[in-house]
Amino acid sequence: MPAKKTLSLLLALVLLLLLVIWMISGDLLSSQTEAPEREVPEEASAFRVETRWLEAEPFAPSLTLQGQLHPWQTLEINAETSGRVNQLLVEEGEYLQKGQVLLALDEDTRPAQLARLQAEVATRQAEVTAAERLRTANHLAKTEYLRLKASLLQVQAELEAMQLDIRHTRPRAPFAGYLEEKHVELGSSVQPGQTLARVVNIKQLKAEARVPQQSIHQLQLGQPVTLELLDGRQLQGQISFIAQQAESATRSFRIQAKVDNPEQQRLAGASTSLRIHLPATTAHYLSASLLSLDEAGRLGVKQVDENNRVVFTPIQLLSSDTRGAWVSGLPVRAQVITLGGGFVHAGDQVEPVVTDASGEG
Repeated sequence: MPAKKTLSLLLALVLLLLLVIWMISGDLLSSQTEAPEREVPEEASAFRVETRWLEAEPFAPSLTLQGQLHPWQTLEINAETSGRVNQLLVEEGEYLQKGQVLLALDEDTRPAQLARLQAEVATRQAEVTAAERLRTANHLAKTEYLRLKASLLQVQAELEAMQLDIRHTRPRAPFAGYLEEKHVELGSSVQPGQTLARVVNIKQLKAEARVPQQSIHQLQLGQPVTLELLDGRQLQGQISFIAQQAESATRSFRIQAKVDNPEQQRLAGASTSLRIHLPATTAHYLSASLLSLDEAGRLGVKQVDENNRVVFTPIQLLSSDTRGAWVSGLPVRAQVITLGGGFVHAGDQVEPVVTDASGEG
């Protein structure tokens, strides 16, 4: 009897073990044939940024350069003959009319030489006249007539040279202006080529400056220019010269502006800033804090497109002041990110919140 109970107990244990094995094998088979359920991640919420709609506005751009004022005309007057200064007819700082005599050199023997040459010309002219009559009557050889004619021409040339030399003893102002410098004194002995004086014309002035090569294409002759002096005074002018070739050292182009100076103020040599007025265009005015650099180092603005994605738009800086900057390159109407731009990148999906006033980017 005890042996039967033991056998029954063993049989029950074996059946229980088989049942457990069957259940475990079923679970394993189920796990191999059935795909596990995929977890669906929660959709990330778009980053919220503040934006502002900006409209392009009319803009009158200008190019500001640093330059210097010069007299419209300046000339050093050099002696064209030799002699001793026996008269000084004007003083430094005196205003001269065109053709006014500055000084007088001693004529020495020039008047006597002039009289001799005049008499010689008269004699040679009479000889040629007589020779022409003889030549007509075939009483004079052609070679003799030509010799007399050449002699007359030679003496006439000597007479003209002496008359010119005498005129050179009275140097004159080549144009109306001021005697800026005098280099000789009464009694000075001068030689041809020696500097006697310097005359300047400041009724008009030249403002000279250098333009960077990237800006030269914006300039043309006749463009208006506003000049501002260090004391705040302003003058008006226009571009009168643009160099055809850049200077090799600076890669900049030399320009000049013609400036009226009717009151003949003493401005030549002074420093000045030149504001060249460029053709009108349209641009956007925005806070400088909205400008940023992309990975390539380009200056631009972050805006939001119609799909609420961030777009980085490169811009060109036209002008700036203490409040903001004028830029070009944006669409006529642009939704610019004004707050939160530092946390998003081009292509990011954002949730724009339109505001009326720009904030910090």
